[in-house]
Amino acid sequence: MWKWFKRLIVLVIVVFFAVAALLIPDKIDSQDQLKNVSIQTSLADLAQAGIGGASLSSGGVSTEINLDSNQFRQILKASMADSNDETLLNSTVELNDSYLTAKLPVSLGPIESTFSLDFTVSTNKEVILLDLAGAHLGRLPVPKSLVLPYLKKSIAQSSSGVRMVNNQIQLKLPEIGYEIEQATVTNSKMKVKLNIPISLPTSW
Repeated sequence: MWKWFKRLIVLVIVVFFAVAALLIPDKIDSQDQLKNVSIQTSLADLAQAGIGGASLSSGGVSTEINLDSNQFRQILKASMADSNDETLLNSTVELNDSYLTAKLPVSLGPIESTFSLDFTVSTNKEVILLDLAGAHLGRLPVPKSLVLPYLKKSIAQSSSGVRMVNNQIQLKLPEIGYEIEQATVTNSKMKVKLNIPISLPTSW
């Protein structure tokens, strides 16, 4: 009896460490947490810098800018300047390959882990649209069917200004007087195509 009990204890310990190894990922770098991000540039600044490579179209002047993870974090921080949502402020975002990845720290008893969400990115004028592509708790994949209700509840209770319509997250960027024609993530960069409307004088 005692022999079986010792085996059970050993099995529990092995399972615990196996689960812990799967759940514990690299920690979020504190300087990347949104609460610690310093806003040194804005979308308007980046658009102005891209004017040199702009082209004239029937709808105005079109230009393209490329954002890295740090620049996108600054723009996101600016868009949620009035938010006091602690969970959101402790999180971070990264541009990985073709996804925008949001990472949130979570505690599972004695285990400190990270909840990671991968999104594909599209746009509708000044609104960035995010569609959930996958989720992980540490290194363990989590079904989207379990994640979406959690997201809806969290966003509904948040004061960040982020909305969720059906299963799509809508992030309204600060108004800069430009129209966002397209936003995609490629090679860990966000490519944003902007259109600057031009009002031509009417003839007399």
